Amino acid sequence: MTTLEPGDALLGSISLISILIGLPLNLTMLTYFFTYSGKRTLSYMLYVLICVVDITIIICHFPTTLSYLNNRNPLLFRSDLFCSIWGLVWNTAMRVSVFIISVLCASRMMAVVFPLRKIHRLLPASLISVYTLLIFIQSSVPFWFGGLYRYDEYGVTCYDQSEYGPVHYFIVGFLEFLGPLFVVCPACGISIVALYNSRKTEKKFTIHANAGRLSRKNNATLTMILLTFAYIIFNAPLVLYTLTAFVKVATGTELFDGFLNAFHGAEVEAEGHYHLLNFTFTVSVCLNSTANAILFVGRSAAVKAWLRDNRMRLTTWLRSKAVKMIGDF
Repeated sequence: MTTLEPGDALLGSISLISILIGLPLNLTMLTYFFTYSGKRTLSYMLYVLICVVDITIIICHFPTTLSYLNNRNPLLFRSDLFCSIWGLVWNTAMRVSVFIISVLCASRMMAVVFPLRKIHRLLPASLISVYTLLIFIQSSVPFWFGGLYRYDEYGVTCYDQSEYGPVHYFIVGFLEFLGPLFVVCPACGISIVALYNSRKTEKKFTIHANAGRLSRKNNATLTMILLTFAYIIFNAPLVLYTLTAFVKVATGTELFDGFLNAFHGAEVEAEGHYHLLNFTFTVSVCLNSTANAILFVGRSAAVKAWLRDNRMRLTTWLRSKAVKMIGDF
């Protein structure tokens, strides 16, 4: 029996824990959203979309986790058809999740800076729909030429193994991953400043009629800021890698070779097990989806109250069934 490599065991264990935590939490959040009887605001729509995409990402990460824990054997990825469907869904979901976060940041910044200006849901929904369609088309390019996604042991993923030039790396590295940061970072900075000023106002008017509304607004802003930080933390390595890879391919410079070799694991390159690169392109994406769910559940008083109510209902139902069964005896 082949011994599982420590790096793969670590990545597989982290992935499995992330799935076991993230999937139930995201499904719980989705159930809460679908049973929500309040006003369906823009934030509500964006949170639902984030939850749906995160569930998709976590489910897609399951076959990768199995491969990590089985010496990188393809297992579910043995079928090229399954591999192609997986690659199409994974590539689309991980990019759309980044775009939705940037839309959330921009919309929250607008709500903070222009509190009297209402943003209609149609514009953000249209932007997200068009972007999702474009990414889906881009990810399906191999199929147009009779190609398929195939399993790669080094990356523990399925991807199109065609050779691409600088334009591809520019689109993927800059427009799809680095580009949203130009929206996310300024919007987050403005929201932090606005939150700080609003917190001071909240302390002055704790007994004011609008104090509760102001507090809810501040909590929503803080949740968005925390989601943004989670996005930056888990996606920064991916952004840096794709950007430096683009510079290397476009210019032929060896300036970033040391940085890229750190990802490629030059010391174990003969074995082809690039653990930092694997973490960047697969595990960190799943961790981000789990972190989003933890933030949602942990910060929302409404979700906590909903969970308490449902727990009490379940406890009451179980007790009634138990009493009935005892009575039957």
